[in-house]
Amino acid sequence: VSARHVSGSRTAFAPAPAIWSTLTPSLRNGLPLPHGGRSGGRGGAAGPVMMAKKVVPRKASKGFGAKKKIVKNNVKELDDAKTEALFDWLREGGSSVSKVAIADFKGLRGVAARQVIEEGEAIVSIPQGLALNLGSDGINPGYAAATLCKIEKSEERRQHGWFQPFLDVLPTYEQCDTTDFFSEQELKAFEWEPVESETAERLAMLRSTYDASQIQGVQRAKHDDMTWEEYMWGVYQVVSRVLTIQREGQEGEKFLIPMIDMFNHDPRSVHQLKCTQGTFKVIAGKRINVGEQINILYGGGVLNNDRLIQDYGFLQQDNQFDVEQLTAKKTKEPMAGYPFKGMGMDEAGLKEMLAGFSTTLEDDVKALEEDKFESARMRTAVLFRSEKKKAISAALQEVTKA
Repeated sequence: VSARHVSGSRTAFAPAPAIWSTLTPSLRNGLPLPHGGRSGGRGGAAGPVMMAKKVVPRKASKGFGAKKKIVKNNVKELDDAKTEALFDWLREGGSSVSKVAIADFKGLRGVAARQVIEEGEAIVSIPQGLALNLGSDGINPGYAAATLCKIEKSEERRQHGWFQPFLDVLPTYEQCDTTDFFSEQELKAFEWEPVESETAERLAMLRSTYDASQIQGVQRAKHDDMTWEEYMWGVYQVVSRVLTIQREGQEGEKFLIPMIDMFNHDPRSVHQLKCTQGTFKVIAGKRINVGEQINILYGGGVLNNDRLIQDYGFLQQDNQFDVEQLTAKKTKEPMAGYPFKGMGMDEAGLKEMLAGFSTTLEDDVKALEEDKFESARMRTAVLFRSEKKKAISAALQEVTKA
C-alpha cells in the first residue's frame, strides 16, 4: 500500500501523483516526486515557510478561552473545547496521539511534541476507520469535494455524528486561501500568467462539475443539495488535505485523515508517513525534543510557489524550485518528477520577463513593509511576485555563469 497527496489540478498544471511509500515515503502532495528536499531542495537551504493554517477563534463554547497550557519555550497548546473533543474522539477510536499536541506557533496552528520522540518511533498512529473515504475519482477534486459536503451536511443534520469532532476542526470557508478564492483583481496582482490561467482552468472545471450535480430532476437526498460556497469549501479540503491510498491493482482511494492533516510543511523534514495494516502512521526521521514543531514534506520537497499557493495557500521564501522552473528545458507538460513545466528561459528572456512587471522588487519590498493592502490576499499576491523577481534574478546569475 502506498499513499499520495492529491492536488486537485489537471495534468496541465498539476504534478503527477507523488508516492508516499510504506517503506520509503517521498510525498505529501498528490504528485509522483523523487526523494530529496531533505535539506531544503537542490542547491541550498530553504527559506522560512509561511503556513496558511492560522489560529482563528471559533464561536465560544464550554471550555473555550481557558488558559492555554505551555508545552515548552512559550509554545501554547490549544485546549479549546473542539480541540479537546477531537483528541477524545481520536483516543476513543483507537488512535495513538499522546506524544503530540495541537499548538499555536505565533499565530499558526501546528503539531508540537509533548515529550521526547526518538528516531524511528511513531509520532502518531491513526486507524483507517477514523479517516473519511472520499472515493476513487481521478484528477477532478470536485467529485471528492461533493462527497465530503454530503458527509458534512449529513453529520450536521444528525448532530453529534461520529465524525463531527473531526469536521468541527477543519478550516472554515473564511479560512480557505488557495487561489481558487482570490478575486480577479487579486489574481491579476500576481502578474504571473501560469497561476492566473491554471486557476481559471480549475475553476471552470469545478463550475462544470458543480452545475452538473445540481441539475433538476436528478434523484438525490435532500442533503445532497449544496451551495457553491459549500462545494468550494469541500474543494479546499480536498486539494490541501486529502491523501490518496494506492493499493496494488486497484484505483487509488482518497482519504481525509484526522490529525495527520494538521502537520505543516517543511521541505527539510525527514519524517515519514507509512500506511500498513489499516493504520496511518507518521514516523520520526530524527529525535524530536519537547515543544518542537513537527512538520512533514509536502510533494517530496520539490514544490515551487505556483503549486504551493494554488494547492495550499502559502508561499516559501527563496524557493529554489522557482529558479528551476525558469531554467529547466521547456516542456509542454510537468517535468518528470516535478509538478511544474520547465520554461527554458535564456538570459534575454529572463531580462524581458523581469522588465515586464509593473513594479520593481524594491517597490514590492517597500509595500510589504508598509503593509497597507486592501486585503490579506492582495498582500500574498505582492509577496508572490516579489519572490518571482528574486527567482528571476537568481536564474540570471545561473545562466550568465554557464
